[in-house]
Amino acid sequence: MQTPDSFGTIGSTIKVAAGHYVDLVNPDPATLDLETIAAALGKLCRFGGHTCQFYSVAEHSWMCCRLANYDECPEEVMRAVLLHDAAEAYLGDIVKPLKLLLPEYCRLEERMERAIMERFDVDLVGHADKIRAYDRQMLKVERNALLTEDNEPWADFDTIPDRNVDLAFYSPIQAASRFLSVAASLGVELGE
Repeated sequence: MQTPDSFGTIGSTIKVAAGHYVDLVNPDPATLDLETIAAALGKLCRFGGHTCQFYSVAEHSWMCCRLANYDECPEEVMRAVLLHDAAEAYLGDIVKPLKLLLPEYCRLEERMERAIMERFDVDLVGHADKIRAYDRQMLKVERNALLTEDNEPWADFDTIPDRNVDLAFYSPIQAASRFLSVAASLGVELGE
C-alpha cells in the first residue's frame, strides 16, 4: 500500500508532458528538452498567479533575453538569460519569499541548473550577474504592469534601471512558441 507521501510518484521523478520521466534529485541532462521546458514555462504564471492577468514565466524569460539583446549582449549571455528559469519547468515556480524558506528546494534547483547547463551548453553561473540584472529589470517592469494596486516599497527598487518595454500577455501556447523561436535564433539545441 502506498503512503500519502508517495502516492502517484515513482521515486523522485515526475512524468513530463513529452511522456518520459525526469528525476528531480539527480536529473540526467539527456532527459531534458527545450520543447518540454517551453511548454511548462508557458503554463506557469509569474508571482504565483497573483497578478491582474496571466503572464507566464516563458514570456518573462524571453523578455529578459530581449533586454539583453537591446543591450547588445553576446549570444552566449542571451542564451543563459533565456534559460535562467528553465529549472522551474521541472520544479515549479516558487515565489521568492517562500523559496528563501526552502533550502532543499534551492539545492534541487542548483542540481537541475547544472543539468540544464550541461544539456544546453549554457553558463548560468558565469553569467549570473547579467542574469540577475535583467531578471531584476523585468521584475520592475512586471510589478508596475501586473501589480498595479501595490504601493508598498520593494527593497532596492530605486536602484533598478527603468526599461521601456511592454508585456504581450501571451497565452501559454503563444509564450512557449515565442520562447522556442528565440531559442532557435540563438542556436539553443531543441532536443531529441
